[in-house]
Amino acid sequence: MYQGQQQQQQQGMNTVSSKELAYITDCLKNEELLAKLAVQGAAESTTPQLKQKLSQIAQDRLQNTDQLLRTLQQYTQMTH
Repeated sequence: MYQGQQQQQQQGMNTVSSKELAYITDCLKNEELLAKLAVQGAAESTTPQLKQKLSQIAQDRLQNTDQLLRTLQQYTQMTH
């Protein structure tokens, strides 16, 4: 009985619920929006320091998005 419960728990850890997928989708959209806003701010800024900071923020947001997508792809490969 214990072994069966352990297998069920492991299988449960290998699945992503629809609520989790919705959260991930929201995170990706938020990161994309933040990157776009930072790019827009950098383009409109007249201060070199602010331009540089906003450009760095945009780059960081896009890196976060890429990292999340890579992690999801690895997870998908592990479960299929």
